[in-house]
Amino acid sequence: MKKLTLTLLLALICSFSFAQDQQVIDSLKHELAIAKHDTSRVIIMAELCSSYRSNSKPDSAVFFGEKGMALAEKINFPKGIIRNTTYYGRLVSDLGNLPKSLAMILKALQIAKDNNLIEETGLPMQYLAGIYAELKEYSKALMYYKQAKKIYETYPSSPIRLPGILATIGSIFIDLNQLDSATYYAQQSYDMFIQRNISVGSLNFRLYAKIQAKLGKNQLAIDYFHKGLELAKKTNNLRFYALYSQSFAEFFQKTNQLDSCIYYAKKGLKAAQLIDYTKGILENSSLLAEIYDTKDAKEALRYYKLANTAKESLFGAGNIQAIQTLIAQEEARQKEIEDAKLAYDNQLKQYGLLAGLAILLLVAFFLYRNSQKEKKAKNLLQEQKDKVEATLSQLKSTQAQLIQSEKLASLGELTAGIAHEIQNPLNFVNNFSEVSSELVTEMKEELAVGNKQMANEIADDLKQNLEKITLHGKRASSIVKGMLEHSKASSGEKELTDINALADEYLRLAYHGLRAKDKDFNSDFKTDFDPNLPKIAVIPQDTGRVLLNLINNAFWAVKTVEKPLVTVKTEQTDDQIILKVSDNGTGMTEEIKAKIFQPFFTTKPTGQGTGLGLSLAYDIVTKGHGGTLEVEKNEGEGTMFIVKLPIKTI
Repeated sequence: MKKLTLTLLLALICSFSFAQDQQVIDSLKHELAIAKHDTSRVIIMAELCSSYRSNSKPDSAVFFGEKGMALAEKINFPKGIIRNTTYYGRLVSDLGNLPKSLAMILKALQIAKDNNLIEETGLPMQYLAGIYAELKEYSKALMYYKQAKKIYETYPSSPIRLPGILATIGSIFIDLNQLDSATYYAQQSYDMFIQRNISVGSLNFRLYAKIQAKLGKNQLAIDYFHKGLELAKKTNNLRFYALYSQSFAEFFQKTNQLDSCIYYAKKGLKAAQLIDYTKGILENSSLLAEIYDTKDAKEALRYYKLANTAKESLFGAGNIQAIQTLIAQEEARQKEIEDAKLAYDNQLKQYGLLAGLAILLLVAFFLYRNSQKEKKAKNLLQEQKDKVEATLSQLKSTQAQLIQSEKLASLGELTAGIAHEIQNPLNFVNNFSEVSSELVTEMKEELAVGNKQMANEIADDLKQNLEKITLHGKRASSIVKGMLEHSKASSGEKELTDINALADEYLRLAYHGLRAKDKDFNSDFKTDFDPNLPKIAVIPQDTGRVLLNLINNAFWAVKTVEKPLVTVKTEQTDDQIILKVSDNGTGMTEEIKAKIFQPFFTTKPTGQGTGLGLSLAYDIVTKGHGGTLEVEKNEGEGTMFIVKLPIKTI
């Protein structure tokens, strides 16, 4: 076992510093062949999975990772399950399956926590942080990296993990353009590698190169890039070679040395393709496509296709939705844990309070029996009891005040929203009321002089004003009803719904909502509803959100048009209801049309659109209701979105 431990330690050091070679792998395979216990075999297989990944042999890494996971599950060895699942999850991320990678790493982290294996939580936390960094969720990435750093500081089982993670944190601060923090962590990592007599890894050279490039010290940056590339090439680490080449190519792009940029981007792409390293393929091909865009359209198209394939593999709509679901589930699970801990703490406090009260009552009982002899002690006990009761009373009062404050805050937010929306119809009501009051005065004056004809005309005007007051009052009521319905959380249950009424309601809600935000906004809108439309089974809140998004986009598209117009039309076929939302805006290009339903794609200025509205609307229509959502464009003459819903009853 002593010999095995030494071999595994060597493998870990080499795998993290990317200086391992075939001799280390052969040594691990030899240890696997002579291992007497399944637990030892499981740990060795995990290290072989990690070593083959670093040595750019993904097929062998997959083989040992899957074999190690299967054996660990079979013998119910939590530590082995955690190690193999984590290393395999990291490998799966390289191959472009982020949802599966995230699921495996979350599983490993949960097993470590469930079995109270605190030391084993470091690796899954570190690689979970890496996935968040891939998704550019830097705050969450830093949170998990720092948690892993704390674990490594508490359980220094491997001398290379802590300096390695310090370098990784420095890389994130580079992406955040916080050079002081990046330099601090880079120096901390470098010093720790030297103190522990370990060779500085490729990650550190890349970090220093990017820092020097940011500082404008180009020659130093080039020197560090060359050192990192040489080390990655020497150790046959094609994954790092692809990343280094891409970073080097970006450096040459920024310094306008395009031939060198193309040269290194191609080398990085070739290295990434050899090991199916999806991130490396995406970043290098994207860079090449951008450079060739102005040089060679055919080459640019070829690299755009490569980049798009890799992007779809990593960040396609299905993957993003799966990742969001996993993250939401993990956050919900963490909240459940926190709530359970809080409930447990509160329960302990209650038990403590009850125990305290029981002790006080017990003391009071004994003091009562000896009251004649210990009158002074009894008075002291009474004083303490009064303080406890006063504290309990104060706590109850405070609790009631907090509950009431929360209710008032929620009511205030809702009231403010409704007031904002109904201000226009209320202004009409107030204005017509004032005019009507003046008309009544004029009518009295005309009657006083016997001018009945003029008085009758004024009465007709007064009647029209009252009709308008009634109209705008109903309009305000409709807006309130629409807002309240829209604010309800979706029940997920389908209901028989009048699509005409729903479309009309959300058309007006969208218009008034935009008018409330932008007083200068104005647009005509009209409806063309099929009066014979049957009610169909849909989820009203979800369908309303689809309509609201499409209509809001239509109003946005006509902002700069001289005579803006948005039209909502419904019609019926044998088995479908068709709803069309069209505008007379500037339309869209074929390029925009091809991307319009992709997550995070938006044509709005930064800060005014998330790019998720149409993607979510597409999912609601197609996946939630079995329908279709299409767009027809005519550049320069407007856009039409077409929703087709099957005619179904509950």
